[in-house]
Order: sequence, then C-alpha cells, then structure tokens
Amino acid sequence: MIPASLLIPLLSATSAGSTPCVGSYVEARTASVFAGACHYNGEFVTAGREALCAWRIESGAFGGVDLAGVAIVAVVSAEANLDERSAARRSVIHVDAALAPERAAAAVLWLATTRGAVLGTVVEVRADPLAVAIDADSYSVACGAAFELFGAPLPDRACCAMPQNVWYTPFERLDRPLVGLDEAFEVRAPALDRAWSRPGENAAFTGRFGVR
Repeated sequence: MIPASLLIPLLSATSAGSTPCVGSYVEARTASVFAGACHYNGEFVTAGREALCAWRIESGAFGGVDLAGVAIVAVVSAEANLDERSAARRSVIHVDAALAPERAAAAVLWLATTRGAVLGTVVEVRADPLAVAIDADSYSVACGAAFELFGAPLPDRACCAMPQNVWYTPFERLDRPLVGLDEAFEVRAPALDRAWSRPGENAAFTGRFGVR
C-alpha cells in the first residue's frame, strides 16, 4: 500500500513541476471492441463491465517528480457496460513495487488526478511487482496472481480497414489507436469482487498517449 504520509504532501504540490507524460498504453475490456454488429449488440447489455488499463510512461513529471520509466495499472469495474454514462466506476490501482516510494506516490497521484473519470472511485492502491511491455507489435501486462494480459495488434490492421466494426473508443486519448487480439486476459480483483478469463478476443486498444 502507498503510505498516506507520502501522498498528502505530493497532492499539495501537484500544480508545480509537472510536465505532460508521454508513453504507451493498452486497455483490455471484457467485451469485444472489434466485431460484427450482432456480436456487439449481444454483449453490450451483458458484458463490458470491466477493463484492465496499463500505462508505461516514457517521459514526463508530476509534482516535481520524474515519472520516466514508470509502469502503472488500473483494474476498473462497473455494474453496467463501462460505456454507459450512468455506470458508476470503481477501480484498483497497481503501481510498480520496484519504484522508490516518492515516485510510486507521484505516479498514483498523476493517474488519480489526470484520469479520474476513467477510474471512478479508487477503492484500493497496491504496490506490486509489475511487468508491463507495450510496443508496436505486442503488449504484455502481468502482476503475479492478480492479472495477466498479452496479445498483439490485429496483424492485418483490420480495425483501420473496417472502422465500422470498431464499437468503442479507448478511455485514453491515443495517437493512431489499434485494436488488439488478446491471447490471454485473466484478472482476479477481490477488492472489486471480480474475476474473469477471456482469451482469444479482439478486446483491446493499444497505442501511444500524450503525443502532440
């Protein structure tokens, strides 16, 4: 857990020493984001209530703390499809336990302050060993028994050729977002009372964030 004694002083300093963060992102949902119309309509009211979102920051700072190289992940849930505006979101934040405490606290505050609408109510913040790798050809996000996600953008970039079959918009503003096929997507989030395994679905978005 991130000590409150570190979060409080950083919170008061967030307006100073901050520069926009740039990096790579992947988001996987419990519903296909690229599919035929019948498949999308069938899932919208019964699925898509959870997501795993991962940020790998390459440059930027928050509250005077350098965040280059930081990985941070959020598990997000709601009682309805996450695209329903009335669906109140709850989330758990996982920050890399290998970070110095001050950097970990700054990363959590960066996420909670700048992506609050994505997270909704944060019910737990955890410092865990994270393995996050995101590039143009693949993505992988892992944290012990808590979650595992790996996959790759569609090899034929079908999402670009058939945009009419892309039914959602990523939570994060991305430069040239691509749809990803998840080879594995398993999450256990007891704080949210959720657990799932959904491999083999076109259920992810990946790309770069903060690019100007």
